[in-house]
Amino acid sequence: MYDEEKTLEKIISSSIGIGVIQTLKELGLMDETVTEIQAHKMYSKKLVNQWAHKRWIVGYPNGNKTRAKFYYKRSELETASRMLDMVNIIPASKINQIMQTQFKSQSNEKSKNFKAVPAKF
Repeated sequence: MYDEEKTLEKIISSSIGIGVIQTLKELGLMDETVTEIQAHKMYSKKLVNQWAHKRWIVGYPNGNKTRAKFYYKRSELETASRMLDMVNIIPASKINQIMQTQFKSQSNEKSKNFKAVPAKF
């Protein structure tokens, strides 16, 4: 029980962190764009490339190639970072179990709501 409470606490704190970044961005207190080099310094080149490969983040072309080839959105970087934290918190087997349960419940709801309508010719 203690482990589940700790896991839930970590997930909630990660979610709050994402919300704080979004709020600061919307208030104009935080710049949304981050250059490729800044992203590599903040999160490491390996992680940024891994997130881009998984399509968690998108590198947007920069018009000024002398400064940087790409820029990233800070909100995407922060969300990817928090997602990685959550993946590390919850074991993959537990995630698969949750996904299977959700999929089965959605399938059951759809089949209950499905009404056969006779075709008119």
